[in-house]
Order: sequence, then structure tokens, then C-alpha cells
Amino acid sequence: MKLLAIETSSAVGSLALLDGDSVAQREIATPRAQSERVLPGVGELLDEAGLALGSLDAIAFGRGPGSFSGIRLGAAVAQGLALSKDLPVIPVSSLAAAAQRAWREHGAERSLVCVDARMGEVYWALFNIEGGLAEHDGPERLGAPAKLVCPPDEPWSAVGDGFAEYSAELQAPLVRAAAVFADCRPTARDLLPRARRDFAAGQFCAATAALPVYLRGEDAWRRQRSN
Repeated sequence: MKLLAIETSSAVGSLALLDGDSVAQREIATPRAQSERVLPGVGELLDEAGLALGSLDAIAFGRGPGSFSGIRLGAAVAQGLALSKDLPVIPVSSLAAAAQRAWREHGAERSLVCVDARMGEVYWALFNIEGGLAEHDGPERLGAPAKLVCPPDEPWSAVGDGFAEYSAELQAPLVRAAAVFADCRPTARDLLPRARRDFAAGQFCAATAALPVYLRGEDAWRRQRSN
């Protein structure tokens, strides 16, 4: 299977190319560089692997929630590349990718992912690892840090920069967490397990139907930029 993954929902963007069992990666260290480096980075990954864009099976992207401009960029690039070669697209939750990374790097099997959403709010959701994949245990939410609800029972890990940005407001959850991985951002590599499973199951869409998930209306972001 050959999959390209694009993740630009956070301050650090990344690209990954799955070719069989081999994964090649690129990191884009700043938000400003993401729009400039995504397409050249895709070209570099394909050239190094000796692959043409049209030889891919599908393109995955981090559909959010996360940085408004970042997830728009990821969706637009995935759509444009897929349309050019009539490839299917696989949207993957960026929060799930953070939970996937926490499991890959730290063995966290139950994660409460909390990401800074700006404007005094956080995106958050609970995930369990099932069969090697981060699965939602409830909906993705947006709200004030005080509205975050901790898992009631077994040990869980606090994952995401929301726990660093709002450490005072989230002190109670942080005390209850078995481990804290506040610097664990989603990566393109961690989109691939879900994308691979979804593609094999026929769970993909046409490029024109691959849309970002904001959880917050676009008008709110316009108001923030105008203030």
C-alpha cells in the first residue's frame, strides 16, 4: 500500500509517505513555513522513494480540529493533489493522531487529548487504543478548560498542548493523570495507521468531499483576527 499523509493542524507540521512497510517523514518546524514547504516536501518524499504521485493508493490528511489556517491548508493540499490524479482522500482526526503518537512513543493506551483552541478554549476528546488504533471514546468537544471532563476510572494519560497552555485551569485533571505528555502533537506518521485501516475497509472519499473539521465557526476566527 502506498499512502501520503499531511498533518498541519498544529504549530509543527509534518508529511509522511507509506510505501509497503517503509515510512519516510518530513517535519515543518513553524506554522509560517507550512504553506511554503508542504508541496516541495511532498515532491521530495516522492522523489526519494522513486514514486509518482499517481502511483499512490490514497492521500490522508489531518482533518482537525486544530489550527484554523493549518487544517484548511492540509485539506486544500490533499484535495488539490488528489484531484490532479483522481485519488481518494482519507480524513483522519488530528486529536486521534495525537493519541496514536502517545501510544507509539509512550505506550499510553487511554488518553485524554486536550489541544489549545485559542480564545480561552480547548479541543478535547478521550481515546482508547484498540487493536493498535486510537479509537474515540465519546465525541470531540470545544469549550472552556473548566468544562473538560476526566475519565472516571482506569489510568489515563493527559496528551496535548492544552495541558501546558492552561495548566492552572487544568490542575485537577493533571493531578489525576497517570502521565502527562503535553508536548505530544499529532504527526503525519500517526495518521497512517488509521488511514491504512480505513482504506482497506473502503472508508475513503472523493477529493471534493474531504473537508476540515473546525468545531468552531469561521466567523469566530475572523473576529479574533480583527481584534
